[in-house]
Amino acid sequence: MQENKGKQRQLAKERARAERKKAGRSEKGSALLVCEGKCTEPRYLHGLLRHLDISTANVEIIEGQSRSNAVAVVTRARQRFETAPRYRVFVLIDTEQADLPQALKQCKTPLQRENKKKGHPLIRIEPVLSTPCFEFWLLLHFRYCDQPFTCFADVLPELRASLPDYRKSEPAIFLKTGGGEGLDRALLNTAKLRRFLGQTQSTIPATDMDRLVEALHAIKV
Repeated sequence: MQENKGKQRQLAKERARAERKKAGRSEKGSALLVCEGKCTEPRYLHGLLRHLDISTANVEIIEGQSRSNAVAVVTRARQRFETAPRYRVFVLIDTEQADLPQALKQCKTPLQRENKKKGHPLIRIEPVLSTPCFEFWLLLHFRYCDQPFTCFADVLPELRASLPDYRKSEPAIFLKTGGGEGLDRALLNTAKLRRFLGQTQSTIPATDMDRLVEALHAIKV
């Protein structure tokens, strides 16, 4: 009788340990993506997640609001994290925004402080910047470019040279930019651009989207 109780306690401990490990894997496989844009960015991200075979149950995408600024995007990320914590939190922001410095400063304040005893990691908001705008990342799906654009109006004609019917309300923008093949081109072009920026000590144009793609690949694993 005593032996059976001992076995039951041991089995209960093993089940609890397995559940903790499962929960840890689930938490590490989660992310929150908060967009500045209302259409293009969230729709592109949904296509990207489908391509990477990542469920929106693991990676939540929050679209932007009308006349959204950089600080508002960071604030929404903070508010959402309070109700639905995630292992990583990203905000997609165009550097055209006048309040960008203030938003980046707010990103440095931890959402969750590290607690090794409880197994809590240090979590901060990770900015994913597009210079000057997200459309530059889309352009890289078609060709390499290091033209020093200063605003959306500069990028749009270049993008439409490759994607004549581009509009911000396009629902299938990931597929329109080439799907997986377009993504591979964009990643190669971004790597080339980083080398150029390093050699010339320039800062424009630029994109952090390749780093977000890398993070999503890690989440998938």
